[in-house]
Amino acid sequence: MAVKVVESLLKGLKVMEAVACHPHGQSLPEIIRVTGLPKATAYRMLQTLVASNYLHYFEDTTLYQLGPKVMSLGMSTLAGQDLAPLAEPYLKELSKRIGQNVNMGILDHGKVVYIIRVKVRRILGIDLAVGSRLPAHNSAIGWALLAFAEAGRLQTLLDEIAADEKLSREVGPHGVNLMRRLERIRQEGYALGEDEYVTGLRSVAVPVFDQSGHAEAAINVPVFSQLCGKRELLEQYLPLVRETAATISQLRGYLPGVQSESRSQ
Repeated sequence: MAVKVVESLLKGLKVMEAVACHPHGQSLPEIIRVTGLPKATAYRMLQTLVASNYLHYFEDTTLYQLGPKVMSLGMSTLAGQDLAPLAEPYLKELSKRIGQNVNMGILDHGKVVYIIRVKVRRILGIDLAVGSRLPAHNSAIGWALLAFAEAGRLQTLLDEIAADEKLSREVGPHGVNLMRRLERIRQEGYALGEDEYVTGLRSVAVPVFDQSGHAEAAINVPVFSQLCGKRELLEQYLPLVRETAATISQLRGYLPGVQSESRSQ
């Protein structure tokens, strides 16, 4: 029995495949080139897919990305996939590109738990390993996690700080100094730490978002202050860390510009 093919459906799937190949977005001219569809047909397909939330269109960049509905179809698979095995190849690639150690950590009851360590050099004075736990309130990776954490998790930490006299001295009454720092990090999108854990250690960290738009993890790159200046860290390394974090975030179902609205509410 011959199978009756729905040509319009195949064309729509072609368009989605063209967009899916580029997690950072695909332009109309490039979609036309990849699919071989006439401009009018490709545009009509794109409009339909955007209207039904299978694609998302960013007016500022004129790029198309996979939409919430496509992401939701694969969400059960994403949720069942451990973050570390998914992210580790990307962190190894980042480490190779910049020639520095790269870490990934998650937040657990006011502590940063390291789940990935890619080491190219030993940092004297501190020997972190997968599973190491360090306070979240005084490091770049911890600040990146806290700044973009779900409100309830952040409030839990603030409650712990209020009940701890030593922590209160470090971050101010009820975490007021910490909250000022976190607000700045939210605006800038990254955290920068100086003399972390040991003197002379500088670090930059960027959040990795989940499908809800909250920080699921954070990536950080620690460097020796004498070997890497602040300007070099921010101008040469930070863009690559951001690129890696954005790629992993999208693999976890995060859509820039879509979930950010719910995060700000």
